[in-house]
Amino acid sequence: MAVVLILIFISFEFSDRSSAEAVRHCVTAFGFIWMYLRYMKPADYSVDLLSDTMKKHGEAIPSGSDPLAAADATKECLERFAAEVAHLQQERQLLKDQRLIELAKMHQDLITHHRCTKKMLGSFRTEEVFDALQKGVRDGLGFQGAALGVIDRDGCLAFHEEFDIATGPSVARIPAWDEGSLLANAFWSGNSILSQSLAEHAFCPEDKTVIGEGPFFLLPVSRKLVGKCSEVKSCGNVDCTAFLTRNSRCWVDHYDDCFANAALPATERRKACVLCEMFSPTALLAVRTREESRKISRETVVPVVTLVNEASMALEVVELHENMRKMSITDGLTGLYNHREFYQQLRRELERARRYRHSVSLLLIDVDDFKRFNDSYGHLAGDLALRKIADMLRNCARATDVVARYGGEEFGVILPESTSAGALMLAERIKTEVGKHDFLPQVPGEVHLTVSIGIFTAEEGAATEDQLVRYADEAAYSAKSAGKNRVVVKSHA
Repeated sequence: MAVVLILIFISFEFSDRSSAEAVRHCVTAFGFIWMYLRYMKPADYSVDLLSDTMKKHGEAIPSGSDPLAAADATKECLERFAAEVAHLQQERQLLKDQRLIELAKMHQDLITHHRCTKKMLGSFRTEEVFDALQKGVRDGLGFQGAALGVIDRDGCLAFHEEFDIATGPSVARIPAWDEGSLLANAFWSGNSILSQSLAEHAFCPEDKTVIGEGPFFLLPVSRKLVGKCSEVKSCGNVDCTAFLTRNSRCWVDHYDDCFANAALPATERRKACVLCEMFSPTALLAVRTREESRKISRETVVPVVTLVNEASMALEVVELHENMRKMSITDGLTGLYNHREFYQQLRRELERARRYRHSVSLLLIDVDDFKRFNDSYGHLAGDLALRKIADMLRNCARATDVVARYGGEEFGVILPESTSAGALMLAERIKTEVGKHDFLPQVPGEVHLTVSIGIFTAEEGAATEDQLVRYADEAAYSAKSAGKNRVVVKSHA
């Protein structure tokens, strides 16, 4: 439009003025056109283009702005956009760094899992598994506040470490059957507990001693049961509803059917269940909050759960190994040493007697009229009677004595550093305990058994194992020949 106006202006000028002046005006007009097209038009176009572009990005340049004002407004927008892009890049880098840190932690957790699992699966004792588990959770996973409570012979959860309490350092022991304890209830139920505070639960003072303040995570360590109740208990009560069960609380659930433990009061049932071989939980892992420890959350405790699962598998391997070892040296029916291990122990004690010049006594115990008992009441009742006699022998003998099943209805008891008088006292006690026991309480009347016992003492180990057994066997035969239910001491070879 501007070019058309200029040409019209020139035509009017040419009509009224001389040619030289017209040429001069024409050059001026063309110069003005060139200046407009070269500088002014691009600037206007640039302002329009910037205005349209900024509108697409949600920004607006005031209408009628000159190129300099438009450039300043555009510069401010670009600087703001650059700051936003830099902030986004910084956030992405932080996320990337956090992800790398998480990946590094996951990698470290996997390494810990591999090393700890390898060590646990290579262990042959339960204590080694527990030690590897606790070190793995503390040192490997970073939970320095982790404490492991292991069930002891009394059925208590024993945390074998020192806790800082008001009265000084102490080792915490909590009865695993205590219904008022949070730790005991977690152990009894076999379920994990993740909580932000101990105040959210009912607890006892020992719980606070172990857990302390802050978030905590409780996880029972259980072993997989490899046998049924009937296989473990061998009670012979086929009418019991727990006969084929693998439930770790089978006796508590079916105590009315269990004639072996039915006499226990209700307050003792949970305790008896905890001490039973069928109870699967064996320890309780308490992950506690400490300043130097890893934070406890639902995500961070996942490696702990995985490691505890591996510990359960390791406990199963340990139990299988221990069962194989026991099977090689013990009698399957009575749990006493078998015939082979009896001779191994006898040979070892004779060697010690010769070295230290002390005596060794041997008791050979033969159950009287056992075949007639089997014929009258059945072989199952006979097995129960042999197990009961084995329990009596264990209870009567000293901790250093060796009790074994020699074969059939015959038992042997090795008495290290025992004289004939001491062996005679023990034999009389065994004879009395067996003779007064009612072996079939469910049968009307009382059913008793008697034993004949032969004794021989080797002074300073002056006999071989075969000689010692032969002389004690001759004494037991003499006891049977003399009327049974008596003790005979063979005084010399």
